[in-house]
Amino acid sequence: MRAEEASGTSAAGPGTGPQPGAPKGAPGGAKKYALMVLFPFVMVMLLVSVYSGAMHSPSPKDMPVAVVGQTAQAEKLASGLEATDGSRVDVRLVSTVAEAEQLLHDREISGAFALPTTTDSAAVLYTAQAAGASQATIVESIFQPVADAQHLDMDHKDVTPLPTSDGMGIAVLFTAIGWMLAGYLVVTMVSSGAPELSSRRRMVPLMAGWAAVMSTMVWLLVGPVIGAVDGHAWALLGLGWLSVFSVAMAQTFFARVFGPLAVLPGIALFMFLGVPSSNIMMSIYTVPGMFAFLHEVLPLPAAGEALRSILYFGGDGVGGHLAVLGAWAVAGLLLTTGIDRLRRRGKGRATAEAEHITAESASAEALAAA
Repeated sequence: MRAEEASGTSAAGPGTGPQPGAPKGAPGGAKKYALMVLFPFVMVMLLVSVYSGAMHSPSPKDMPVAVVGQTAQAEKLASGLEATDGSRVDVRLVSTVAEAEQLLHDREISGAFALPTTTDSAAVLYTAQAAGASQATIVESIFQPVADAQHLDMDHKDVTPLPTSDGMGIAVLFTAIGWMLAGYLVVTMVSSGAPELSSRRRMVPLMAGWAAVMSTMVWLLVGPVIGAVDGHAWALLGLGWLSVFSVAMAQTFFARVFGPLAVLPGIALFMFLGVPSSNIMMSIYTVPGMFAFLHEVLPLPAAGEALRSILYFGGDGVGGHLAVLGAWAVAGLLLTTGIDRLRRRGKGRATAEAEHITAESASAEALAAA
């Protein structure tokens, strides 16, 4: 062997072969840099386009409201409001204030306008601040011109007020956001930083325990520590556990499919699309129609509405929202199970083919030797 070969160099001179610490080839480097830029680019585009597109110009559309009364004047007002405002409101006529208040409690209407019962009394606008502070403001902006046109004073009655500790109703939103973050971020970190824990057998109990811990911590913060939420400890702990666990199971499936980029569909579904469709920061009747659909199917709206039902409406209507969260948990688990089985079968077939090829090669070598 020549001296240069023994020393690991060639006649072409030193440094021709791969050197320790040398940068990778251009294709690999280009892919790495492209992925580095892609993540922040997509995040910014999602945030700006979704939030601005949904909330830059809120305007009511088919907002359900009621006019209270059995008189001809009430009927005329209801039909006139429907004709004047067109698609802005969906007006119904109800007979009594008690009926209107029940509809507000059930969140089937956003507000109710009652004409004066005597010549010296005022009209009354009934709203439920706990169903959305911004929604109550929009209802007032709809009916104040009606009262002004008829030279009526208008009193306001809030049938379900928000607590003084949370006059804007934002505790519900940020509690639900905390649950979403706890669910999808931990799966992303485990999948990239500790892949040995990503098997379904390990991930399910791990996420069940994590959901219990984070549900407790979030409740401690918004309840005893900050005081934004009062009471309902066991209900909030249970809802928090289900919210975190359901998002974690869904994110586990995304991690199987998208790998390190799973954070993108996760943050898009659980945050960027979830906030405008939550019906908490802004009324669902003031955002584009797509978000009204997403309000019925995404985890953040389900968690937020369930929490609001528990805190302010005695749990009425919470069942449907819990069903949405449960569906995300079950779907994530089933889809993850399915994709794991498909991959195992694929690996099994590849192993069988490799063994077959090895056996044929061994047979050919034996025949050649004979």
